[in-house]
Amino acid sequence: MSKDRKLELYIYVYAVFFAGILLLAYILYRYGNVSVLGVVLFGLLVFISDNLSTPLPKTGSVSVNFGITFACLIIYGPATAALVTLISIFHIKDFLDKVPYYKHLFNAGQYLISIGICSIVFERLFTRIQVNFLTGPNIGAIFLGSIIFFLCNTALTTGAISLSESVNFFHVWVFNFAWLTPFHIFLTLMAIAISFLYVAYGHFTLLFTSLPLIIAQYTYMLRIKERRALLNSIVQIVRTMEAKDIYTAGHSVRVAEYCEQISRELKLNEYDIEIIKNLANLHDIGKIQIDLSILNKHSTLNMEDWDEVKKHPEVGYEIVKEITFLKGAATAILYHHEKIDGTGYPTGIKGDQIPLFAKILCIADSYDAMTTDRPYTRALSKEEAICEIKKNAGTHFDARIANVLVKILEKNV
Repeated sequence: MSKDRKLELYIYVYAVFFAGILLLAYILYRYGNVSVLGVVLFGLLVFISDNLSTPLPKTGSVSVNFGITFACLIIYGPATAALVTLISIFHIKDFLDKVPYYKHLFNAGQYLISIGICSIVFERLFTRIQVNFLTGPNIGAIFLGSIIFFLCNTALTTGAISLSESVNFFHVWVFNFAWLTPFHIFLTLMAIAISFLYVAYGHFTLLFTSLPLIIAQYTYMLRIKERRALLNSIVQIVRTMEAKDIYTAGHSVRVAEYCEQISRELKLNEYDIEIIKNLANLHDIGKIQIDLSILNKHSTLNMEDWDEVKKHPEVGYEIVKEITFLKGAATAILYHHEKIDGTGYPTGIKGDQIPLFAKILCIADSYDAMTTDRPYTRALSKEEAICEIKKNAGTHFDARIANVLVKILEKNV
């Protein structure tokens, strides 16, 4: 990260933090009336929920604590809800992992801003009727407050990601947060149910409303961790395989970096970029069945050797298609050695028959191969490799993607 961008990020973080603190002070002064019981009960539930949160694809995490906090807002008002929100900041794992202090400041600020703005609007519209608060206007106030919280919370976090990684704000929001909209609506409905039962039957009802939510969240968290562990295990197999071949060590990592740069220039969304990076890391896993004597052969490969090498896209495809979240895009592994003019392998498809991800993988893989020393050929310089890409654009490589890679490489000369 450049110094200018880091400075912008620090300014943003501190601005969010101090704005959050000012909003907290205003809410405590303006609304007062803090319920100690509400802070203790809902604060404990929020603390448990937040410490069992599930990581999001890009950064950050998601939990059910909004539903709990929002129920607290409905029952006890803005001041109690703001203090409960403050408790959610104490994430034990972040402290154990020694997460940088400015991330704690940002989390504190963005939570307090979100609940603060949400509370102010909500309290102006909501009529507190102890017997039956579920009137039409009150339901409208609940959903409006919920939408305001969601937009503030996700927009502030997206801004931090966009600044720190210099990526498109809208793409980050869609990739990381848009898919959470139905989940957020569900939490809003749960907040209504929690508050209704709490007001009607007492605080013991939290055992039957909030705790099942937290248990469901914990189960989902285990599933996400299992998915990540599976992908990491397979990637480690690729790393181990590459380590045995001194000429391709780090190849998949570099190909993934080129794929990401190309995808960003093509304006692909963050979800697709994440998928193609995973595919790039695994694109050569099929070589696990090729004898090392062939991979490390110092002379030109004979026809029999090439026949063995040409099997690796199919072998890799058979492995990757079994990974649930990559299954739909696994054909990129199968076709990453196909060429636009139909002279590639393993099937000889051409032109638009080749999937976009496969075209991106093909040129990224080829560029890294051209610029890496091999047992039977020397590495090309960047300038020589650019000439090769230009020469083969429209025949071996997709012309548009070739132009994009050339643009990226010439920019970094």
